Amino acid sequence: MGRDELLKTKYPILLVHGMGYWDESPRPYWGRLPAFLRAHGVAVYFGGQDAWGAVPGNARRVALSLRDALRETGQPRAHLIAHSKGGLEARYLISTLGLGGCVASLTMLSTPNRGAPLAELLLRLHPGVELWSVAAEAHARRHGDRDPAVLRAGREITREALVRFNRENPDDARVYYQSWGAELADSRTDPLMAASHAVLRPLVGETDGLVAPESAKWGVYRGTLHGVSHQELVDSMGRDTPRFRPLSFYAELVRGLRGLEG
Repeated sequence: MGRDELLKTKYPILLVHGMGYWDESPRPYWGRLPAFLRAHGVAVYFGGQDAWGAVPGNARRVALSLRDALRETGQPRAHLIAHSKGGLEARYLISTLGLGGCVASLTMLSTPNRGAPLAELLLRLHPGVELWSVAAEAHARRHGDRDPAVLRAGREITREALVRFNRENPDDARVYYQSWGAELADSRTDPLMAASHAVLRPLVGETDGLVAPESAKWGVYRGTLHGVSHQELVDSMGRDTPRFRPLSFYAELVRGLRGLEG
C-alpha cells in the first residue's frame, strides 16, 4: 500500500471550525492539516460557518457544505471533524436538521458539550461585553460573516444552555460519535490560553484554556491530551510542541475513520 493510501478515506472529511475565526483566516484555523490530508489523497472540505454565528444558522451553513462535499465526491456520507463550538453545530445538523443519514462519524475536539465557564464569566462583564460585541459583529461582517450574533453565541455555550441543547439534540444511532479533550497543565507554549487557563483553574480545574475535559466528553471518549492548548489541538499555530505533534495525531485519527467505512 502506498504512502497516500494509508490515510485516504472513502468518504470526504468536513472540518468544522469553532467560534471567533474563519476557516481561512490570515492564520489558517486548521494550520497545516488540510494540506497534509490532501497530500495523502483525502477529500477535505470546510464547514464554512460564520465566525460569530449562532448554532442554528451556522449548522445550516455546514449542511450546505456537507451537501456540496457529497455531490462533488459522489459519496453518500462524510466524516465530520469538529473543534470547539463547531461540535455543537455538527450535533445540531445531525439531530435537529435530520442529516444523520449523511454523516458516518462525528469527531469532536474540545467541544463544550456541557458548557464553557469562561463564556459565563465574560457575559457578566456589563456594559463592556455589550460594547465589545457591537464592534466584534461589525468586524465580522467586514470579513464575511453573514449573520454574526456574538452575545447569543456566547450564551449558547453556557452550562445552563447546554443542558437544554443536549436534551433537544440526542445522538443519532446511524452516526459514530467520538471525542477528545485537552488540558494545558503547566505548558507555556500558548501564552494566550495559558492566561485563560490560569483564570479558570481555581474555578473548574484543568482546561485547555477554554474547555474542561469533562465538558468535552461525548460518545466514545478517546482521552485527554496533556500539555495541549485549545488552539494547539487544531494546529492553528502551525507548529509542533514538545508534548504534541498535531499532524501525527490527525494521521492516527484519520486511520481510525477508515475503519468505520466497511
